[in-house]
Amino acid sequence: MKTVTGQGNSKKIIQHYLYSGLGGHGSVFFSLVGADNEPAFEYRAFFCGIEELREEYRNNCLRLNIPFTYLKKKRGLHLGAYFTVFRAFRKNRPDVIFLHGVGYSIIPALWYKITRPRTRLLVRDTQAHHLKSKMEWFWMFWCLLIAKRLVVLTEASANGIKNKFGWWAPSRKLVTISNGLDIEKYKPGNSRRNEGKFIIGMQSRLQPIKDHPTLLKAFKMIKDQLTGISVTLYIAGDGETMPAIKALVRELGIEKDVKLYGMLNEQELLSFMQSLDIYVHATFGETLSNSIMQAMASGLPVVASDVWGVNNMVQHAKNGFLYPSENAAELASWLKELLTNAALRKESGSNARKFAEDHYSNKVMFESYKKLYSN
Repeated sequence: MKTVTGQGNSKKIIQHYLYSGLGGHGSVFFSLVGADNEPAFEYRAFFCGIEELREEYRNNCLRLNIPFTYLKKKRGLHLGAYFTVFRAFRKNRPDVIFLHGVGYSIIPALWYKITRPRTRLLVRDTQAHHLKSKMEWFWMFWCLLIAKRLVVLTEASANGIKNKFGWWAPSRKLVTISNGLDIEKYKPGNSRRNEGKFIIGMQSRLQPIKDHPTLLKAFKMIKDQLTGISVTLYIAGDGETMPAIKALVRELGIEKDVKLYGMLNEQELLSFMQSLDIYVHATFGETLSNSIMQAMASGLPVVASDVWGVNNMVQHAKNGFLYPSENAAELASWLKELLTNAALRKESGSNARKFAEDHYSNKVMFESYKKLYSN
């Protein structure tokens, strides 16, 4: 375990518990902190997970003077790790514990709350319901019992929890707060100018719930069907499915046209988004995708899987386009339409940017959480 401390003060202490690797936790945390201009609160971060701590998270904490701790744990239940988390909570004496995710992290939070009952416990649920395991639903139940508030990202998610647990999930416990990002940082770039040369991209953790095979197959169809147009596919991210993705790229014979970027820090991700002409998000489910939010804020036309947690963000033929899950031919069809229709690309990208401005500002998100820290 590694701990880095910063200067303290008398403000209310908000202790965040986050995943150490790539994912939406870190993005939301730093978006919240970035929107607290005063700042009104003092923040602590505990990063825990099976992955190494992202260097970007470390650097952001140092830059923002946020004391943080990192602990690498084993997969599954790891009681020794949770004792370490509990001791960190005891040391920091937070007024609010903010858990980014439903899972085993409720254990040390419960232990701490027993010793300091006045501590406010907030839990943020980020997993699509249809992808939750029985164990994740089990921990969800305990979060409903113990936490002051359970934050969900959409009304559909709140309704799903109510339907699952009935009166065990009272409306007063559930609060809907959309994720947010700095829309002045994620904004349209000036590099997408070359007609006849296009870049399609996707960024995410590389894991089984992301449908990269369908994206690669659709890209192969485009390469075979379109002539006179140069199209390249960029994939950013890393994870357990990287070997399978590389193997499929070789099998399809598209090695020269696919670039795998691996893990990107925030500045690299900004450049990545601004280099694209079209953003694709191939997935089996989300709750509220930070990647889609970033693409929309960047003014990109978006094509995404028509699945729960995506179709609440992408409104077909308005701020983006949806295709049936795992349907490579339909995905290829929409990509071809965008690649060959400049007016449609421009209109879709502009609509996406406007939607992000109206719905995904980190300042709006911060004001909603600010109320929860006290009420």
